[in-house]
Amino acid sequence: MQIPGSTALVTGGGRRVGRSIALALAEAGANLAVHYNSSDSDAAETAELVRAFGVQAELFKADLSDATATARLIDEVNSSMGQVNILVNNASAFSKGTLADTSLDVWESYMAVNFRAPFLLAQAMHRSLPEDETGKVISLNDWRTARANRFAYGVSKAALSGLTKSLAVAMAPNVQVNELALGAILPPADSLDETGERVAKAAPAGRMGTLEEVSSAVISLVQNDFITGETLYIDGGRHVR
Repeated sequence: MQIPGSTALVTGGGRRVGRSIALALAEAGANLAVHYNSSDSDAAETAELVRAFGVQAELFKADLSDATATARLIDEVNSSMGQVNILVNNASAFSKGTLADTSLDVWESYMAVNFRAPFLLAQAMHRSLPEDETGKVISLNDWRTARANRFAYGVSKAALSGLTKSLAVAMAPNVQVNELALGAILPPADSLDETGERVAKAAPAGRMGTLEEVSSAVISLVQNDFITGETLYIDGGRHVR
């Protein structure tokens, strides 16, 4: 797939990993639809950085826990910027919670953002994509989904892995669907005092990953038309230890 001139939607594209991916796609020549929910100023800054590469950037605000708002996001981007060819499901709900203290409301909120939203966005993209056009769907996942202290989060991410494989079959042959399973790239937003040293020692690579290593993997998957239904671990080898 040729990136220059394509339209990419990056959910949660205003900051952290989402911003890095948006900038990498922009540098490669894609026009960027930068989605955000509450990070207004961060998203605006990302858009300005994207435009510095000489491509188009527009902001799209949507609460991904709202099914109606999520379902119409692809159509809004299509109407404003042209057909979405690249969908990066980066936005994610992530906080602590055990099995015992996971209420039904909490459970549903995680499933809505981390699982239902990628489904709705991929479905809308599939419906709108002309039969002669190619596309890519890439979801950001976690190297470990079985987490006792982030129970609902982990289950929703495990569900996302199943969705990735099913979408790869359902959207074939014109759209390839893959996921990146990330290890320690940045400290969690709710644990900013966590040092990278302890995390790094747990991985064979002996260090934390970088934003550039994530965004370069995205670019590689977008450019490769023969990889689909795959989970690519960007975790310094932690999943094999």
